[in-house]
Amino acid sequence: MKFKPVTENYTFKSDELTREFPPHLVIPISTWIHDVLRNASIWTYEDYQAISSEFLNNLDLLFREKVPFPRDHRLFLKFVLNDSERTINVIQICLQNYARPSEARKMEHILSVGGSAYAVMLESSKIQEYQSGIADIVERVPKIITETSRDVLDNNTLIQEAWHSCYSRNPDYEKTVSKCVDALEGLFKNKYFSQDPKPSLGKFLNNFIADPSKLSFLGDTLINPKNTLTDLAREFISIRGHHTSGTGRAPTKEEAVFVLHYTIFIFQVSK
Repeated sequence: MKFKPVTENYTFKSDELTREFPPHLVIPISTWIHDVLRNASIWTYEDYQAISSEFLNNLDLLFREKVPFPRDHRLFLKFVLNDSERTINVIQICLQNYARPSEARKMEHILSVGGSAYAVMLESSKIQEYQSGIADIVERVPKIITETSRDVLDNNTLIQEAWHSCYSRNPDYEKTVSKCVDALEGLFKNKYFSQDPKPSLGKFLNNFIADPSKLSFLGDTLINPKNTLTDLAREFISIRGHHTSGTGRAPTKEEAVFVLHYTIFIFQVSK
């Protein structure tokens, strides 16, 4: 539905994103959960008044609430929506197990238009409509950043895993850096060191310092020496996770975000 507000009262672009579920999100989300579970045959009987016992039992085991999830579907939805943590995690259950691509996109539309700090990310843009359980809840990233990264994300599993580790609700920044280092090692090996049996980012970076002319990337005539670009990755090794027992350490969020988007950039200019 198109809507260009006439007055400032209904212009919400300057509002802060929220991790709560205010009234304007409750009915759209409730309807979405109902429809996804209905389409997945989780509602039982013709009138869809009851819910699959197996599904509810699994929720009870996974969520460990003080009281069991209600068996009646109306009470179930009310129970889900009366706690923000419960709400987003039930949405996650639906996305990871039942929602098809069009349903996942619909939830992303609800969250995006509704001003949520959460976003829905499909595992790939190449997913077929008949597939289900192919999306996750992640931290909302400016649309322009997601769109400009999409070509790399769709074609590299390691970077896709790094993105999810960085922007998921329970981020793992060490994993983000580790996956990015693995991706860079693979890229450099395939492009410059195909005969090297043991890829190592540190070794590759030293090779580029010794012979910058080996490097080739879009716009490389603007950087002198060329290894100035790859040298930015030198500190990645000490924060990738499994070196913290020595001089290494765990990365901060800001460092992990830099490593992720640097890696995406390197892949983009290395075509």
